[in-house]
Amino acid sequence: MTSPRLTIVIPTVNRAHCVGRAIESALAQDLADIEIIVSDNGSTDGTAEVLTRYDDPRLRKYRHATTMPPQEHGNFLLDAARGEFFVGLSDDDYIEPDFARCAINLYARHPELSFIYAACTLHIGDVELPALHGPEVEDGLDFIAAFFGNLRNVCWCACVTRVADLRVIGPIPSDRFLGDMFYWTKIAFRGPVGCIQQPVAHYTFMTADNMSSGIRVIDWAREVQALADESSDRFHAHCRDGVRLGHFDSSVRRFVAISVADQFVWTAIRGAAKGSLATAAWAALPYYWHQAIIWKRIVAALVIPKATLRRLVLWQATRAAAAHERIIRNWRKHLL
Repeated sequence: MTSPRLTIVIPTVNRAHCVGRAIESALAQDLADIEIIVSDNGSTDGTAEVLTRYDDPRLRKYRHATTMPPQEHGNFLLDAARGEFFVGLSDDDYIEPDFARCAINLYARHPELSFIYAACTLHIGDVELPALHGPEVEDGLDFIAAFFGNLRNVCWCACVTRVADLRVIGPIPSDRFLGDMFYWTKIAFRGPVGCIQQPVAHYTFMTADNMSSGIRVIDWAREVQALADESSDRFHAHCRDGVRLGHFDSSVRRFVAISVADQFVWTAIRGAAKGSLATAAWAALPYYWHQAIIWKRIVAALVIPKATLRRLVLWQATRAAAAHERIIRNWRKHLL
């Protein structure tokens, strides 16, 4: 059997209300040479019945009797992949019909690329926010510096990597839950990074029942810090510019603090008790105490009612979207 060019995997558990959209977006790809793997990780809500609606020769479906840890489930999907390239699509995300074709064409034009990500639309409630992205081809070190400078939004559903590279790195460790970042923060040091300039992926940001929204603040902080430390060690091994290293180290500290604060705010929006929030703020203090501006977010999450806090976050997202559009218009005006 000939291997497909691209494998799209869709892990799901108890997401009967949204997994169909993800599957349909994968089936709608205008590139024929793909396979789609949907793996139901022990759902009890009717997800299995939703999957029976789809019958396509490109589609393989798996049903697990019990729920595996996310890391183990991710490793299962990687082992099952037969394609040359790999895309992970969360069950609440979706991709445009030309996503796969754009990725394969970009790899064909630039076979030296370490991995590819696409311009992405972030969906935060009713707000659509264009994700920050770089040029079509970017040096790997420049990409890592921009990512930890909060200038690149890289979503799992928008990433395309070589299956062989993922397998060389090995399985996701059992104590890691940010599997996508675990891989591409390593792969980016191997060469240039590509970016599909069209917004062909859609990421649903922090819904109440997705995996990221349920992670404890302190666990999130430890994980992000570990990834930042690993990336910092690699960056220092590849870069000898002392000034640039200083800027990078400062960016990494701010990146960790912002990431922890954002997770804290979302935990508050989900309705965590104020006592639990105060405990979480204290436990995570070493990860953000040095960034005074971050304290505003922490205090806001502690004192503002969750409904008001959610409206504030959406208002800020709307302002950010408008500002981003102005930046893009000015950028195009000067370059075109």
